Amino acid sequence: MARTIITTVGISLLSNAQREGLTEDGEILDFLRRKPAEASAEINSLEGLPLRPGEDEVRLLVSNTPEGQRVAQLLEGYLKERGVSCSHKTIEGLGYEARGFVDYGLKSFVHALAQEVSVARKRGREVLINATGGFKAEIAYATVVGLVFKVPVYYMHERFKEIVYLPPTPLNWDDALIAWHWDFFQWLMEGEGETRPKAEVESRLKALPTEVGMLLEESKLDSGVVVGFSPLGQAYIEAFRLKREEVQQIPILLSPKAYREWSDMDPSSREKFKRVLENLRLPNRRLNSELKSGGGDALAYPTGHVDERVFYAERDGKLYVFALTRHGPEYDRLCKEGFRWEDHEPETFVPWEG
Repeated sequence: MARTIITTVGISLLSNAQREGLTEDGEILDFLRRKPAEASAEINSLEGLPLRPGEDEVRLLVSNTPEGQRVAQLLEGYLKERGVSCSHKTIEGLGYEARGFVDYGLKSFVHALAQEVSVARKRGREVLINATGGFKAEIAYATVVGLVFKVPVYYMHERFKEIVYLPPTPLNWDDALIAWHWDFFQWLMEGEGETRPKAEVESRLKALPTEVGMLLEESKLDSGVVVGFSPLGQAYIEAFRLKREEVQQIPILLSPKAYREWSDMDPSSREKFKRVLENLRLPNRRLNSELKSGGGDALAYPTGHVDERVFYAERDGKLYVFALTRHGPEYDRLCKEGFRWEDHEPETFVPWEG
C-alpha cells in the first residue's frame, strides 16, 4: 500500500551545516546530497524506514520560524530529487514564544497532525508518523496522536542511532466520556478559538463528571481567562471526531416495535434517543453493552450513562435495534425476556434515517 509519512521537522540540518562551515542554501543542499544521514535527523530516520521513491509521499510539519521554513524548503528539494513526493505545512503558533507555543502552537500541531492522518486515510494510504525532528513537545504529542489514531510512530534514537518503532496500540481507548458529553465539547468548539470564558465553562462543568475537566486548560487573554482543550484533550477530540465521521455509514435498522416507539416520541425524547443511536455506531459499543439475564441475541446499550436504552444485535455489518426504552420497569421486563432472532424477520426491520 502507498504510504504517507508525516514528519515533524527541526533544525538539525542547519546546525550540522554550521558545524561544517556551510551557510548558503546551495552548499547545505549539496551537503545533504553527499551525507544525508549525517546532515539531517529527519532524512536519517526516513532512510531507516526505508523510503520508497515513486510510491511514498512525505508531509513535513514545520514550525512557524524562519529556520523551520528554510529547512522545509531544503528537505523538499532533496526528497523531490530522490523521486519522493514531498510538501510541507506550517503550524501557526509553533515558534519560540513560550506562551503562544503552549496556548496555541501545540494545539495547532495536534489539530494539523490529526487532519493529515484523516486526509491520508481517506485517500486509501497507509499512514506513518516520523517524529524525530522538532521541539521535544512535538515528539511527545505526535506519539500520543499515533496511539489514539492507531498510527505507527517512528523516531531515530539519538544514542543508539537506530529507528525506534512504536506500533499502534491493540487496545481501544474508551471514548464514552466524550461520546456522552459531546454536546458540551461541541459547545466549547463553537466558541472563539475553541475557547469559552472561564465562568461559563465552570458553570457547565458542575453538571459533568470531573474527568471532563482533565481534557481542558485555562489561558489568559487580554479579555480575561478562557478555557479550551489542552493539547492532550485536543488529541482525543480530533480522534473522536474522525472516528465519529468514519462510522456514519454503518446502517441502523429498527424493528417494527422500535420504529413505532421512535415515531411516537416527542421531539425532546427523540433527540435523546438520536444521541444514543448515533453513539451505538462507535467501535466501543460492546464495552458499554451487556447481556441481561433474559439472554437471547440482543445486547442492552448503554450501561449506566443515560436513562435511554436500546436493545440491539449486529449482523452482516448492520446494527439491528429491537426496542427503544428507558431505564425502569419496562427496561427490567425486557431484560428478563430477552430478544431472539427466531422471533423476528430481518426483512421487517426498516432503516433509521436519524
